[in-house]
Amino acid sequence: MLKRSRLRTRRCLNAVFWQHFPLHPLICAIVLMGVNSCNRLPNRIVISSGTTGNYYNRLAEQIGVSTRNTVGIGVQNLSSEGSRQNLQRLLDRQADFALVQLDVVSDVMRQGRVQAVAILANEHIHVMTQADSKLRSLTDLEGKRVGMGSQGSGIRFTADQLMASIKLKVRADSSSFDEVFQRLATRQVDAAIYVGSLGASEKLRQRLASNPNLRLLPMPPEVINYLTTRDPGSYQAATIPMGTYAARPAVPAQDIPTLSTATVLVTRSDVDDKQVGLLTWAILSTSRKFSPFYPDLQTGDPRSLLQKGLFYIHPSAQVVYEQGDPRDAWIRYWENNSDLQAGLVILIGTTSIGLLLQKLRRDRSKKLVASTSKRMNELRQLLPHDAQLAIDGIEELSQEHRLMFIEGSIASEAYEEVRQKTQTFADQCRNLLEQRRKRFVLDTLLLLDDWQASLQLDPQAALQKLTQIKQQYREMLLADQVDIKAYIELMELISVMTLVPQTSAVPLQPNVSVT
Repeated sequence: MLKRSRLRTRRCLNAVFWQHFPLHPLICAIVLMGVNSCNRLPNRIVISSGTTGNYYNRLAEQIGVSTRNTVGIGVQNLSSEGSRQNLQRLLDRQADFALVQLDVVSDVMRQGRVQAVAILANEHIHVMTQADSKLRSLTDLEGKRVGMGSQGSGIRFTADQLMASIKLKVRADSSSFDEVFQRLATRQVDAAIYVGSLGASEKLRQRLASNPNLRLLPMPPEVINYLTTRDPGSYQAATIPMGTYAARPAVPAQDIPTLSTATVLVTRSDVDDKQVGLLTWAILSTSRKFSPFYPDLQTGDPRSLLQKGLFYIHPSAQVVYEQGDPRDAWIRYWENNSDLQAGLVILIGTTSIGLLLQKLRRDRSKKLVASTSKRMNELRQLLPHDAQLAIDGIEELSQEHRLMFIEGSIASEAYEEVRQKTQTFADQCRNLLEQRRKRFVLDTLLLLDDWQASLQLDPQAALQKLTQIKQQYREMLLADQVDIKAYIELMELISVMTLVPQTSAVPLQPNVSVT
């Protein structure tokens, strides 16, 4: 068995080396995870859900679809009687994950025996009675016959907790879901309690929409406040909105204040971390697929909603909510630890993986040098008509390289090579600008010499020519054909050279002698 494992590992490493993969998360994973990197992905997990067709069972089916399509892991969906059986299966190691009501599992989570992976729905407490009943709220159930759900179900657990917490004594009836509605119709029970996701139970929708003789009882504010304060990890204040189960006539006819507990996917702390992380990512990355069970996921932030109110989250699930795909975890670790990179290069520099890493690094450096040369060629085309724009472009490129080097995105050798190239090009641009400035000054001096010569012959024409020269330079400045420094120097030079006494600019009249 060990020989086969080593042989598979050797073949895997050889394939990676000889095919010369580009820089890809698989390479970093091979370097960091060692000999087991090619054959340790889990291929199947077991989830205990609910009875066939009910919403827990359908929820597990969606988890299976998401997990298979996203991370390639199959899911075995075990049908069950509900939350309490699911939890027991998880504790007995008959399942890797379980769907349970949060209030059912809260005590076990506090003991550290199980941990949460994700909230996948909110289950509202429904208290139903006959429309003509004199019952007006939950507290009116004192001494009444109440359908509390079958023994061992999550509904029964919540109903028992609710009655015990507010010291309400009722005559409990353990009828199943279908039976309790028949007993309500024949008035064998006064009320019935149901716990489930709004709209996720088609059976409940059909019962309420087709039976106008049923109505929902509100929960008193003092009961809601008491339970949410006493056990905030299990219960939250909630509302069943008017028209949830039918629009016309509206069922319920008004908003019903109540409590809710979450549907939570849980696992044991000893379940493989990789399984937990991949399953969490499958749910997070396909979160909108779960909106029929958890409507807020349609538009809300899934990272927040999937862990909202949870106190005991599995560490691998928490990492996924914070960092994303767990298959990228080794990549992030590799990129954020330059010391580890350097140490591995020294340690395995003479091995096939070391050679591969060196080749990849060289390839990345070549790509950077090539892209830099391409950009410099583009900027070089600007030199004949706009050297200043070329300088601005090369300085911007140099700043990009500097930031990449500071962030560790490029090696020091590659950075030094492109730095020298950009520095040389920038110096060329500056030299060209300086030559053009000197030529511009020289041309101006020659022009002023001609102007001074013409000043003696035709002062008015000379002054007009001077005005034209100044206007021409002003237009060149506005068109960026001359830099501001050269323009100021030339204006100062013109001012100095034109300080000619007024008398010298006007031809003298010949002396006339009178005899």
